[in-house]
Amino acid sequence: MENRTNFDLNKNIEIWKSELSKNSKMTLDNVNELESHLRDEMHELQLLGLSIEESLLVAKNRIGNVKYLATEFGKVNKGFYFRNRIIPYLKGILLFMAFITLMELITSFSVIIANKFGFSENLNYISIGILTISTLILLIIGYVQFRNTSLDLRKLTSIPILVSVILVSTILKYLSTVFITRSVGIWQLVLED
Repeated sequence: MENRTNFDLNKNIEIWKSELSKNSKMTLDNVNELESHLRDEMHELQLLGLSIEESLLVAKNRIGNVKYLATEFGKVNKGFYFRNRIIPYLKGILLFMAFITLMELITSFSVIIANKFGFSENLNYISIGILTISTLILLIIGYVQFRNTSLDLRKLTSIPILVSVILVSTILKYLSTVFITRSVGIWQLVLED
């Protein structure tokens, strides 16, 4: 007697779709359209008496292999292909800028805290310490979230979120700089009197 594993049609179609999605020449609409054609073809083959597994294999073969489909859709989606090649670099640049502006913001806040509590002579050590601790905390939180797979990196690296982080951090950094210059100016006036 044969020991066969259960065939999961949806899982196999998702694997096929993920192979198609990995190609930067295809849009999500293209993949969904191909899935619709695949399911229609499978339905017709099942009406002819083929099993689900057989109909999936024959339908995938009739639609074409991933390389052929990528070539054909690449002819249609020329602009999309270029955009998909540029967006990861853009996200990388924005992610770097967001990190830098957040670190500058933390540095500005550490200067404010140091001035508030009278630690201005040890300001460099305090700001380096705060930067190190905050970076480690962010890395640990990111690691824990990523390890538990509850962190969706696509959401964190979406362009609107990155631009928002950069803008908010820049505005807060500007406001903290204004606060620092005003407080330093007040202290200079107090020292002059």
